[in-house]
Amino acid sequence: MQIGEIFETKITEKIEPVIKVGEVQDEKKLASEIGSFVVTPHIEEYTDTFLDHYTETIRKQTTEIGVWISGYFGSGKSHLAKMLAQVTANRSLDGIPASKRFNARVPSSADRKKSIERSLSLLNNCATTVLAFNLNTLTDSRSTPLPTLLLSQYYLSKGYSSNYIFAKVIEAELDKLHKLTAFHQELEKRSGKSWENIQTNPNFYRKHLYGAVCTIAPELFSTPDEVAEALRNAEKGEIFNIEFLIKTILTDAKAQEKETGKPARIFFVLDESGQWIEDQQGRLAQLQALVEEAAIQGQGKIWILVTTHEDMGSVYKNAHALDSDFKKIEGRFRFKFGLTTENIELVLEDRIFKKTLAGKKEVETIYQDNAGVIRGLGELANVSQNLPQCSIENFVKFYPFFPYQIHLIPEIVKALRSKGGRSDSLSGSTRTLLAITQDVIRAGRRNYLQSPVREMVSFDEIYFNLLQEGEISADIRREISKIQSVVPAATDLTPKLAEVLFLTGELNYLPKSADNLARLLVTETSQDLASLQPIIEAELEKLKKSKIVAKVGDEWEFLTGERRTFEEAVETIAAQLKFQDREEGLNKLISTHILGFDTIPFKGHDFQARLYFDNKMMVKNGHVDIRIISPFGHYSGKSISDYENESLKPENNQTIYIFCDRVPQFSEQLDRYIAMKEVVDKWLGDPNKSATERELANSKATIDLPKLKDAVEGSIRQGLRQGHLIFRGSSRAIVCKTGQQAGEAVRTEIGHYFGTLYPKYDKLPIWIKSEQQDISDVLAGSKTLSQDVKSLKLYDKTGQLDIHIPLIDEIRIYLTNRQNKKQRTLGQEILDHFETPPYGWDPNAVRIGIAASVRAGMIKIAVGKKIYTNPADTELSATMRNSKAFNKAEVILEETDVDTAVLIAVRTLLIKLTGNRKIDETPSDITTASVKYLQEVKKKGDDARIWANAANFPLPDFFTAGMESIETLLNLTNPVHHVKEWEAKSPTIEDELNEILAVHTFYGKHAEPFKGIREHYISLKSIQYKIPKDNVIHHFLKNYATAEQDKTIHRKDVWQTLQDNKAHVLTEVEALKRIWKQSAKEALISLKNAIEEAKATGFLSEQEISPFETAHNSMAIEIDEETDLIKIALLPDSISGRTQDLILRLDQLIKGKDTGGGGGDGRKLVKKIKLFPSPKRIKSLTEWTGLKDELDAQISIALDQGDEVELS
Repeated sequence: MQIGEIFETKITEKIEPVIKVGEVQDEKKLASEIGSFVVTPHIEEYTDTFLDHYTETIRKQTTEIGVWISGYFGSGKSHLAKMLAQVTANRSLDGIPASKRFNARVPSSADRKKSIERSLSLLNNCATTVLAFNLNTLTDSRSTPLPTLLLSQYYLSKGYSSNYIFAKVIEAELDKLHKLTAFHQELEKRSGKSWENIQTNPNFYRKHLYGAVCTIAPELFSTPDEVAEALRNAEKGEIFNIEFLIKTILTDAKAQEKETGKPARIFFVLDESGQWIEDQQGRLAQLQALVEEAAIQGQGKIWILVTTHEDMGSVYKNAHALDSDFKKIEGRFRFKFGLTTENIELVLEDRIFKKTLAGKKEVETIYQDNAGVIRGLGELANVSQNLPQCSIENFVKFYPFFPYQIHLIPEIVKALRSKGGRSDSLSGSTRTLLAITQDVIRAGRRNYLQSPVREMVSFDEIYFNLLQEGEISADIRREISKIQSVVPAATDLTPKLAEVLFLTGELNYLPKSADNLARLLVTETSQDLASLQPIIEAELEKLKKSKIVAKVGDEWEFLTGERRTFEEAVETIAAQLKFQDREEGLNKLISTHILGFDTIPFKGHDFQARLYFDNKMMVKNGHVDIRIISPFGHYSGKSISDYENESLKPENNQTIYIFCDRVPQFSEQLDRYIAMKEVVDKWLGDPNKSATERELANSKATIDLPKLKDAVEGSIRQGLRQGHLIFRGSSRAIVCKTGQQAGEAVRTEIGHYFGTLYPKYDKLPIWIKSEQQDISDVLAGSKTLSQDVKSLKLYDKTGQLDIHIPLIDEIRIYLTNRQNKKQRTLGQEILDHFETPPYGWDPNAVRIGIAASVRAGMIKIAVGKKIYTNPADTELSATMRNSKAFNKAEVILEETDVDTAVLIAVRTLLIKLTGNRKIDETPSDITTASVKYLQEVKKKGDDARIWANAANFPLPDFFTAGMESIETLLNLTNPVHHVKEWEAKSPTIEDELNEILAVHTFYGKHAEPFKGIREHYISLKSIQYKIPKDNVIHHFLKNYATAEQDKTIHRKDVWQTLQDNKAHVLTEVEALKRIWKQSAKEALISLKNAIEEAKATGFLSEQEISPFETAHNSMAIEIDEETDLIKIALLPDSISGRTQDLILRLDQLIKGKDTGGGGGDGRKLVKKIKLFPSPKRIKSLTEWTGLKDELDAQISIALDQGDEVELS
């Protein structure tokens, strides 16, 4: 079967590449466009949701009248927009309604088939007029406001002229009078031109227009001047804005509905709105105003569909519109349809590649017979982007193209047009694919239609097609066309290979390796890649020698004009490179990630090592040298045997050599990398280079240089993989397991030598994780140690340091040897000693061993001139935990003997203190007795301190010093240190300890009495100013203050004095209490007298006097019942003050009373005096004389006081 026989589609019929939304006159063409429309699952969904809403709202109001279709250029958005509009208009096309034609395109198996059919059946319930056009193609679309553009198009659709003012003022009126046709006929008669010619350029025929109007409608205009004046007035008076446009449309729609009896709608299709808007916020605002007005005023009568390259959000962002605007208009566009690459495959399959059942079966058979071979030919290697797999499904779908070719074609066209400065809009994926794939099949280099079903489209056909279409630049055409004449031994394949290299040059994700180029030029399914690749490589070498292509690592590139110049510069520099240039270039390139390792595994731990690559140090930390001799190192002329001899030298005893194998093309790759980097740097830094040249240099820097670097690194790894290890005179080949990286294999092999380098490692194979906490715990003698510390086995069963374990023993031996040689040992030195071969011990483990030795008294630490032996010393702990501080500190092995005189003195003192004479004259026995005694004293001191702090008892300085001395001595567990510390403290420690015991004794006997005396002191101190100066209480206060300040209250004589003072004070206090209370009572008498006088005046009622009497009685009770010393001392002043205040208030109350109800007006106080308290009978003259005298006295007193008297 031939390829031309397998297609169900009419493969030879040229497909229209561009759908124009405004072309609707040709019914046959419109019917064909609907008949070729591919309803994909996405299109099915979009169509169903739109038609459902469109038909549901025919007789309902709605503001959701917008459709926004976005998609890449050539994705078919114009086609979809046109289909939706024409389906809603539902014209009869060649005798069949558009809705029926569209329904036939919906697959019968579609999920929404029935729903779409229902909506289509309802479309005739309204009359829809479609106005569709590409905004960019309208005359003056960039400078004319959108309302004016649309109004012109609206009037044109009604058969009026494009001059919207003339159409509005003249033609619309003539239309109402049914004279429009007569007007057009008269105009054609006058001008000699058809109305179609006049319609789009009415201004040119202005004279004839005005005359024809006067002839047809003389009742409106009698002269052309009247017509011109009417137009001028309209242009001045009318505002042709969005509101006017919408009002005009709605007015016409209403008239149409009245005439037809069914709802009328107008459907605007504004194609490529995104290009018209660009980044102009003003144009976007016009579109927004149109949609908003149409939605609010139209309520479903006016519908608007826009198409854009980007989605709605992106268009708003590009136009710098406000988010609030976006949210406002977004609600009007209920339908936002995005077209994706899903359409490409389905459209291609339906329009081009759709096969008959027989054809499909034939292609399937070809695949099944050679499935493995075809997959190998049809899938490009090492691409960094997902390309379609060459599965049987994809192969059958896209045959005679390989599936990946369908992906590459649009990318290549886009790159070519972008490079040529052409618009991206010309490189639409679907449109481009339709055109190119169809053209290749029906008119390619080879006659595919008559070729057997096994032949494939080779990728040079794409070049040939683009060449015919004028897509290939003239310089490239010339360059490739002369290949067969300028390349020695060129074949037909030679130029095709150059063509393919040129096409794929901008596809950075596609490696242009020889095997991929072979795949791109496959012509039939039976070809063998293994046989084809050497042919391709031979052709590439021909092109390379002719400087048409260049090799970059394992890839190839086509050389254009500036690329060739660049390549020549690279070759020139590469040819001039010297040994030191290569060495320097390699040193700049190399890093540990290339080698794949920077540590060596040995017995579960990664060891650092000093790593050298040729002469460059890569890693400086470590105690074993690893020297890698790169493939470049072969130029030195040294062999494996030379390095075996060198490894036997004493200074190389801890050196491992890695001798990389020779790698073909390594030198060429390195030279090219160094040379290209130099050219790139020069071109990028040269201001005289053109933009194209700098762009090329930048491309080389970001694409080609990394590839070359990868190639050099790959060669180094290959050299490692096939290299040899050399150690102490012997060598062996590196064994790399399947799938194992070269670096991992090398570091594993090196690890085998570490058993020889570190024979003592097994004695301490412990690595500490939390060294700072562990050091603190060891110094403090903590009982809860980490598992790491426990693994060191520092202590014996009794909890004492085991000096015979390897760690402690080796530390002791090392320090002994150095101190015997009078050598100081810094922390860094001892750590380095045990970290280097033959040990390899963890420095942190060594530090913990030293800390344990300090705790045991074996080692002391010196920082500057200060010696630290006490493990509880915070400065010592900080030094031990901080690695930098420890490295600078001196580590000293302690002496183990104590002078006899010191032993005797300390023993004697302890016997005196403890009363225990059974203490041996040894550091150990003395320490044991000391610790027991000190712990007893410490317990008493702790008890006494707790009480003293709570009771505010002043602890003597010797007490505090003694407690600190006890703490220091108890922390010195080393007997030697302990005894020496006793000797150092001997001048004061006896007094300190006795002071502690004295305070404890005082606490036990006098805690409560002290509390009483202190409370008396505090009370009396607060009222000292109330106490007479010659009172003995002042002696007590002074004595207590002195004892407290001197911290001597606990002393027997001082305590006795204070107790004696207290006895006298108690007597004096009782006397003072009586005096203070009596004084308060005397002060209260004045209030009582004042109350009696107030009663006597008769001005105040009992109710008014009652509060004063209550206050007097309350204060009297207070005086009698108060027991608190301080309050009693303050009673005289308190009672006196309150009494005077009450008397003043009482006096003011009396003075406020007079006959007028008060003395507020300045009048004298009137006192009422009863002549007789009660009716009285006078029996004698004597009685009368007595009464007169009594009355006279009362009146005289009142008058003397300045008061007036009223007798009653």
